[in-house]
Amino acid sequence: MPAKDSSTAISAPLPTSERAMALVVARKFYLEDHSKVEIADELQISRFKVARLIEQARSLGLITISINDEGLVDEDLSARVAAKLGIDEARVIEAYGDDTHVRDQVGKAAGELLTETLRPGDVLGMAWGRTLSSMTESLPSLPPMTIVQLTGAAGMNIFQSPVELVRKLVQASGGSAYPIYAPLVLADPTTAEALRSQPDIARALSRYSEVTTAVMSIGSWQPPESQLYESIHPDDRQGLLDRGVVAEISGVLLAEDGSEPAPDFLERCICATAAELRAIPRVLAVAAGARKAAAVRAVARAGLMNGLVTDRTLAEAVLALPDS
Repeated sequence: MPAKDSSTAISAPLPTSERAMALVVARKFYLEDHSKVEIADELQISRFKVARLIEQARSLGLITISINDEGLVDEDLSARVAAKLGIDEARVIEAYGDDTHVRDQVGKAAGELLTETLRPGDVLGMAWGRTLSSMTESLPSLPPMTIVQLTGAAGMNIFQSPVELVRKLVQASGGSAYPIYAPLVLADPTTAEALRSQPDIARALSRYSEVTTAVMSIGSWQPPESQLYESIHPDDRQGLLDRGVVAEISGVLLAEDGSEPAPDFLERCICATAAELRAIPRVLAVAAGARKAAAVRAVARAGLMNGLVTDRTLAEAVLALPDS
């Protein structure tokens, strides 16, 4: 005699009375936290029937179960990403939805990490970007510290400018600030050098050697996922792409192997240099989205970050990259 197909039995339509009983049992088990034995005693049925009704309710879609893990850190994935990139720390979170929502979640995670790890008297260096803007929106408070702006501004969105982010950080910490009221990229090195010598800007630049933690965004150029990429003249952009640029951090442009294929571009910028970033004890990059995987690897290869806050999709894309 052939064995009974239990899946067919479970998926077959239930009589109305049985369906009603399955819902009663499921409600008591999942919502009221009653044990199967308690339900059996209360309804005067066997605990085996209770188990069967619960299974039928699930199989027929009368109940659904979901886990809300958004924002939670995946410790194992975080450790694997840190090892892959050769960095000291990584925080990989679960994040869902469109690009804006994912950036918001990653920014929030970065803010939580800073809140946990920064101490009074630290000097925090701040860059700019959409994810970093989300970070400053979610910061509850910071200990008293000095905030130093690490780059000039690119683009026209005032709410995401580094000056605005520095202002919000000062509000959260109650400390002092060294903003830079200047563009990130100038027309030529002479103009950039003249601005660097202006007293307020020079004062901020002189503080770079005191920064204990820097928070940076990463821009991807291949594929394009960068506000700096979008803000410069198309002719300049294509020339830099032709020279092998795949990523940027601060105003430092990087090739896939972590080298700097366009050092002359940095001469036009007001920002922390590669040498200045490498001298900072902790450089925390904040990035989201799988499209930035190659850019993140390039920044790690250049030795320009030792920490990363990101989402699962970018983390898994990084792990999928070849080691060579």
